[in-house]
Amino acid sequence: MPEPDLDPYIESVALFFETSGLPRIAGRILGLLLVCDPPHRSSAELADAIGASRGSISTMTRMLHDSGLIERVAVPQERATYYRIDPTGFERRFEILMRTIVGFRPLADRGLDLLADASPERTRRLREIRALYVFLERSLPAMIDAWRAQRDALIDGAEDPP
Repeated sequence: MPEPDLDPYIESVALFFETSGLPRIAGRILGLLLVCDPPHRSSAELADAIGASRGSISTMTRMLHDSGLIERVAVPQERATYYRIDPTGFERRFEILMRTIVGFRPLADRGLDLLADASPERTRRLREIRALYVFLERSLPAMIDAWRAQRDALIDGAEDPP
């Protein structure tokens, strides 16, 4: 189980993810799995550590697993299912978010087509948001490529972010 001085950190992780739309208990699970040693926990251990019901843990681990952030692991000589952070889950989640972000540009284009004869004042909102999404569509793939090129150096601490 985590050390008591890690509880505020786990709660901070939970609050961060809550602002991203996840239930706080899901954030607590992520927070715990980020810092626990060994790096996996059973449902019962998760429930005990974060003070949640086993039903909540079951629901939240299913959701986190389905979203790709955690994975199930088998522990030799143990019957329980254990969970740990999926090492590539956050990267995959960002890629999904990136596809979602760039997916809005065609809707902005469609709105602009519908308002082709409208005044520039009326279309300004659509043009602004389209410009943002064009920028993101061009920039995000390069950012993912840069991440992959620098990943190991950043993880190992050989290279600090700017």
